[in-house]
Order: sequence, then C-alpha cells, then structure tokens
Amino acid sequence: MDFFEIEDKENAEKEDKEYKFKPFHLTFKWIASFLMLGLLYPNPRTDKTRFMLIMALLFVTLPVIVVINIDIFVCWLKRDMFNIIRHSTIIGPVMGAFFKMFVLFHKRVQAKLLIDEMTEDYESYNSLPPTYQEMAVRTIRTCKIYTLWWGLLITTTILMFPVLALGSTLYSHLFESIPRRYMLHDVNMPFMPTEARFESPYYESIFACMCVCAVISVLNYTSYDGLFCLITNHACLKMSMYCLRLEDAFKQDDPDVMWSELVTVIREQMKTFRFSALIQNTFNTWLGTILISTMIEIGSLLFHISAGYGFDVRYAVFSITSVVHIFLPCLYAANLSAMSTDTATLVYCSGWERACPPRIRRLLPFVVARAQSPIEINAFYMFRYDMMLFVNIMRTSYSMFTLLNTS
Repeated sequence: MDFFEIEDKENAEKEDKEYKFKPFHLTFKWIASFLMLGLLYPNPRTDKTRFMLIMALLFVTLPVIVVINIDIFVCWLKRDMFNIIRHSTIIGPVMGAFFKMFVLFHKRVQAKLLIDEMTEDYESYNSLPPTYQEMAVRTIRTCKIYTLWWGLLITTTILMFPVLALGSTLYSHLFESIPRRYMLHDVNMPFMPTEARFESPYYESIFACMCVCAVISVLNYTSYDGLFCLITNHACLKMSMYCLRLEDAFKQDDPDVMWSELVTVIREQMKTFRFSALIQNTFNTWLGTILISTMIEIGSLLFHISAGYGFDVRYAVFSITSVVHIFLPCLYAANLSAMSTDTATLVYCSGWERACPPRIRRLLPFVVARAQSPIEINAFYMFRYDMMLFVNIMRTSYSMFTLLNTS
C-alpha cells in the first residue's frame, strides 16, 4: 500500500510540475549569440550597422579571395587540376558564408517573423497543461542536442586548419634546424617566386585574413544551419500540438466547448501552414545553392584525398562534414513533410466518433483533407528536399569524383 501511495505522490508532483518557456534568444542562447556575432540576426534596429559591418568584413577578407582566385587562374593555365580543386574547396565555403549573410539580410523580414512566432508560441506554452509543456520541452531538448553536435563538428572541422598550421609552425621553430612556416591554406603570392609566400609581411597578413575567414565560417555555418534546424523542428511541434489539442477537444462533454476547441485547432493548422510557407520563402535560395555546391564539394574533396599527394586529415574531416552539411537539411525537411502527412492520421484517430453535433462531423473532413496535402521544402521551388534527394546528391558526387579521377 505504501508503494502505491508513493507512486501516486510522484505522479501528482509530475502533473503539478510547471515549465517556464523563454523567448527564442534565451531558449537557444548560443545559436542567437552566433547569429548576432555572425551578423545574421534579423534585428530591424541594426540593419544599417549590420550591412556596413558585412561590407567591412568582405573588404578585410578580399585579399585572400583575390589571391586564391588569381592562383586558381594560374593553375588553370598550367592545367594543374589538383591545386584548382584544392583552392576551390576552400574558397567556395568562405564565399558561401558571405553569400548567406547577404541572403539572410535580404530575407531579414521573413526571418524575423519566424523567430517572433517561435517566441510567441513559447510564451503561450506557459499557460498550457503539463502534457503539452512536456512535448515542447522534449522538442526543445532535441533541438539543443542537434545544434550542439552540429556546432562542435563545424568548429572542429574549420579550426583544424589554423590550429594545425600554427602548431606545425611552432614545432618547426622549436625543434627543427631549419625552421619553416606553414600557411593556413597554402597559396602562392601572385606574380612572385614560390617561396615569397613565407616572407614578411605577406605571410602574417594572409595568415591573419585567413583566420578571420575561419572565424566567420564557424559563426555563419553553425548559426544559419542551426536556425533552419530549430525552425523546421518547431513547425513539427506546432503540428503535434494542435493534433493533441484536437484529441482533448473530443473528450469534452459540452458541444459548445468542443466546437470552440475545433475552431482553435483549425486556426492553428492554418497558422502552421503559413509558418511552413515562410520557411520555404526564407531558406529557398540557400537550399538551392548548397544543393549544387555540396555535390561539387564532395566530389572535389574525394578527388583531393585520393589524388596520391598524401593523406591530409583536414580534408578527410572536411569531406565528412560536407556530407553531414547536406544530410541534415534533407533530414529536417523530410521529418517536416512526414509529420505533416501523419497529422491526417492523428486527426482521424483523435476520437471524432464521440462527437455528436453534426456541425463538428461535417467540418472534420476538411481538416483531414487539408492535412493530407504534405508540406514540402523545395530548393529553387523545384527540387524537393528529402532523403531521396540526399541519395541522389551522393550518387552525383561520386560520379563527379569518378570523372575527375579518370580525366
């Protein structure tokens, strides 16, 4: 008997437990911080300042971009395919980081609406029953785990370049009879002898610019891609919420209360579809860009690793990160599409047969019919993001690797 009393007490404490949901920038502090530091956070009060800082960063890193592109042109004249690919696999992601800055600045209004709606939803969760709050907490916890591991992977991959370059330089100066310098990314000085790249002040200035590029890339890829994860998972949460609310609505005895709850569910469903359309509008250009660039990037990295110039752990890790970089958006978009399709089943199994009022039974088929139209996230409004797209990207990347390897 004592055991059952203890169990009942624990269940009562669990039911009485209340969660305090905070705004987006407090719920996901480090993602919001990285968005701000990466000049990506959509704040209307700082639009002009952000644009000026983006242009200033572009000006600071322009020497690296120009030098690498000049060397790519020189390598093209020499038909040096290996160094062309080596340079392009580095300069591509760096230029991609600036591209995402400009894209999100252009879509700053839409991005602000998405973040504001998440904040409003979190505020509304504070007044919901514990069952709903626990569902929200599980989703938030999952999002934090995903973004944490993604951030660690990106940080490790990018910072390997400056850390190994700096460590090799220090080791050479401390233990080798003829010390030498190592660059973060080895690139020749335009129109100068090969060894001129290690002379001062060229070496120090290029190394510093490359470190700035590395920091920008860490902040950018961690926060922008992490934001897509948070927003798509929140859309799935919104669908789970209104399905659970519909199930609770059909447990009501009062027909008027049941009708009122059903109308609320329909409004939430419409709101969720608008939220998903806003996701499509905000991230459409970025999704299309990484679709093309990642196919080229993975094939180029595989060629770089297997070209017979020695194993480089930096590019091996880089290739794995590139695969994960395209895998995660495909996974999130596939989960969103699957959840939107599952809502039709959840609505049908919500207990509508207990609803006596005819007006409720007449309205429910429209809810099911709308749920049967899946939400799709498309790149350039043409290519549907799902796991089949990921498989096709891997196949295309391998085909490109085979083509490069035989040329």
